[in-house]
Amino acid sequence: MNPALSQRTGLWSALPRWAVSIAWFWVWVCAIGLALMVHLAFLMNWPDHFIHEDSAAYIIQAESILRGQYLEDMMKRPYGVAAFLVLLSKLFGPHILVFVIAQHLMSIGTALFVAGIVRFAGAPRFFALLAFCLATLHGRIVHYDNTIGAETISNFLVSLAAFIAAGVALRKWPALPAAAAVGLTLGAVMTCRSAAIGQAGVILLWLVVVLDAGLLRRLGVLALAGFFASAVYLTPAAINLAIGKRPAGNEIVAAMAFVVGYSGDFEHGVHLDRKAQARGYVEQMRAADTPQGWPDTGVYQWPFGAIHRLAKPGDSEVDIERVVRDIFIETLTTPSTLYRHLTKHFLREMYFLLFDANSVARRTPNPQGYEYFMDRDRFPFFGSPTGLKSGQLVHDYYKPWWPLSRLLSADRLQLTLNRLFARGYAPNSELVALCCGLQVSTEYDDFPGPIWWLSAATLGLALVLLIGVPASHAGLVRWPTGRLVAGGTLMILLAMASAAFPTFLVYGLNRYAYYVIPFLAGSSAILGSVLFDWLRAGARAKAGRAGGGEA
Repeated sequence: MNPALSQRTGLWSALPRWAVSIAWFWVWVCAIGLALMVHLAFLMNWPDHFIHEDSAAYIIQAESILRGQYLEDMMKRPYGVAAFLVLLSKLFGPHILVFVIAQHLMSIGTALFVAGIVRFAGAPRFFALLAFCLATLHGRIVHYDNTIGAETISNFLVSLAAFIAAGVALRKWPALPAAAAVGLTLGAVMTCRSAAIGQAGVILLWLVVVLDAGLLRRLGVLALAGFFASAVYLTPAAINLAIGKRPAGNEIVAAMAFVVGYSGDFEHGVHLDRKAQARGYVEQMRAADTPQGWPDTGVYQWPFGAIHRLAKPGDSEVDIERVVRDIFIETLTTPSTLYRHLTKHFLREMYFLLFDANSVARRTPNPQGYEYFMDRDRFPFFGSPTGLKSGQLVHDYYKPWWPLSRLLSADRLQLTLNRLFARGYAPNSELVALCCGLQVSTEYDDFPGPIWWLSAATLGLALVLLIGVPASHAGLVRWPTGRLVAGGTLMILLAMASAAFPTFLVYGLNRYAYYVIPFLAGSSAILGSVLFDWLRAGARAKAGRAGGGEA
């Protein structure tokens, strides 16, 4: 055969693959660009609404560190978020806009990690792209990326750890270095949010089960990751001990108060004299419960009133903490109260959170309401309040060079961002048009939002895995690759763990769905890939039968 002809034939056969790769590169560029524009549109319209009810603690901690007053700081939150804000301040300057922009970028990074896991699982490129879009363009995600808190960095670190774990298990990355990286990442996320221990446990257990290695090697990977995670998590405590910083306590009473109030037995058990003081109030509030829960977040927090009524004159914080801890342990170790908490509270709140089934779960606070916290919690050290008005960011800071100034002027950019913002991100009490006649919730109305569809798809994937895997082993159905099963399982478990911890310990607050949505997006994309694989296999089998009949 002519070598030149063979070479030309090889080049021609390779050309379509190159064309497809280039086309997908530009598709991803456009998708990431769209995500950046949507996040910028939200930031542009709310340029001074970054403080919600939990933001102040993290900013105060960061300011204390930067001012050299760390020893005097008595805030009870973990210091991971504050350390991140300090790092950003050292790199780019101490300004609240820097923090918020970093959060928007990290959120897009989270979506990219989720898309990477979907791709590692063997799903076609389209479904990885779908996972990215669902995870980064969700209105609730964009909303909370625009406020200072532990949500964005927690999701970023959890998705990064899951991405590395998926690389080890599904793409044969070197196990020991990756295990160390997973451990460091999980330790970092637990210094930001203690409740992330559930997600950390899911990632480590999934890695041990799915990793294609011997038992000793699996246990070694688990031990190495656990060691690094523990080392990072305990570092702040070790530093405090070394420098002589007095412990500021923690928020353990707040974490236990809801379980005690919602499900504790105030008729029997420990501290009956104290329980008698709160019994009437607890019975009254429990009687006000409805199948849709309590009417708003203020009423949902009534257990704090019960804890206040447990106190006696002269009690210190340590005394109250001891009483609440005793009743909390009693509630979880008594079968009747534990059953009550699981059936009457936990499962219901999980349903509320995942399916936007009550107003507390589905209604995101209007950013306009954050002006109260902005005025109450002022941080001039970080330039907050910024004093910026809606749309001012573009006109003040967008100074493009030629030829971009002709292609995309400030006015044209402003108009484009306004149009994007109107497609489901601006507060509205009614459904708004997205495109092609499709109407969506803005997250500020009283209608179920897109999380309903993501949760339904995740539930569908769980049923497919539970039924399809045994059926495939029995030879009844053809099953996709094991990587899809492993990737789908990881996404489902992360979503459920992300929802379970806050709903068990607190309730189905709208903001807690932020931790769940990226993994629901990954599950939904993998479900689409499974269905696509089945349809493609069916079409091939049908074509094969038709070809056999003709022969």
